[in-house]
Amino acid sequence: MSALALTLAVGCSEEEPGQELGAPVDDSLTHEVRYGALTAEFLYPRAWESEGVAVQAHFIHARGVAVGPALDALEMWTPTRGLATGTCEAIDGQRSAMSSEQASLHLLDVGDIAVEAPTADALLAPRRLPDLLNAFYGVVYGSEWAWESQGAVLDYFPGALYRFAAPGGPHIGGFDQALAAPDPMVLVGINGAELRGQEAALISDSRPVDLVWELGVAQPATEVYIDVSAGFGPERRRVQCRTTDDGAFSVPGALLRPLWEEAETLELVVRRVRHEEVGLEGLDEADFFFTAADRLELNRR
Repeated sequence: MSALALTLAVGCSEEEPGQELGAPVDDSLTHEVRYGALTAEFLYPRAWESEGVAVQAHFIHARGVAVGPALDALEMWTPTRGLATGTCEAIDGQRSAMSSEQASLHLLDVGDIAVEAPTADALLAPRRLPDLLNAFYGVVYGSEWAWESQGAVLDYFPGALYRFAAPGGPHIGGFDQALAAPDPMVLVGINGAELRGQEAALISDSRPVDLVWELGVAQPATEVYIDVSAGFGPERRRVQCRTTDDGAFSVPGALLRPLWEEAETLELVVRRVRHEEVGLEGLDEADFFFTAADRLELNRR
């Protein structure tokens, strides 16, 4: 949890308000922000056993600290706010704008989150954080920590509806939202090389990364987000791209060069993303995501 404490002193650059999805529109260090995010994700079993659908959720009341880095420190994926379709953005984890206010991060309790899946149900109970800092407190939700039911793993059914519901708590209202699982994301080629059955790829650090994946067929339509990162933790350098789900995208080599300067191996994660904006009493914004991801190691040739 030391990385979480660090986020109380780490911010991000201010962004222009817009309608693009991601961590909140107004997420500067000097504003009070109430934001919620829930993500269900299926990871394609490329070189390991699939663990089904993992669910994570956080509902944040932040003062003097940016929500985006806080969610990243909680190891929760969210898209970059304002990233236009067909573009990429370099994200420098070392950026640090200090707040002039007393920073605090309260992770709000919405009660048990009930998850209804096609063949099994589960209950995601709030897990109270240890009292590490007076300014950082509350509860976290994540299936990697504990399921309070016999259904420890949710099976993955593309196109099926998954329902997420919670009664709410003293600071936030309840919700009842269904999301359809997107088709699995399966990378099939990189820079002209076959990827089926591979867990890593050798690439040149001087050229773009040309990706090809299997097209999805389920409706409604989905978008694709591509994340390339060097190292681990909220301070790592990374690049995120957003594109239409048309089966191919090229990540510019110039954006990846600073990452190669820090690491011999990069992590590539490509996500097929379905998104719903959810109105919750007590929050400024809330985004629910259902993603299907494929993960690959990139090694320098």
